[in-house]
Amino acid sequence: MKPIDYAVMFGGPILFLLVAFLGVRSLVGPPAPVSAVQRLRDGVVKVGMTESEVVRAAGPPKGITEKPDGGTTLRYQRSAWDAQRSTFLEEDAYVDLSPDGVVTAVAFDARVPPR
Repeated sequence: MKPIDYAVMFGGPILFLLVAFLGVRSLVGPPAPVSAVQRLRDGVVKVGMTESEVVRAAGPPKGITEKPDGGTTLRYQRSAWDAQRSTFLEEDAYVDLSPDGVVTAVAFDARVPPR
């Protein structure tokens, strides 16, 4: 056998696999980014952090609510598929800040949106 025969015999399948991998990757695209609610569930925000640290760790909130005591609540939201119920869930995460701008609590809420 000549060297060109080996190049075709081994290079052909390798080239095919490379083109197939790149083709599938271009169709599927890059992995989806992790949502802010999931990062909060993973514990990136702890009690005692400042508001700027929260925004740096979880991103900008969807909404900010002023509390009567002078503090604020940052609201993060996402929609996620719940395989157990076979429906979408709307998940909210709330980060409570004291009047000094320090995290006092992190809470989560999930609900099924109306049809």
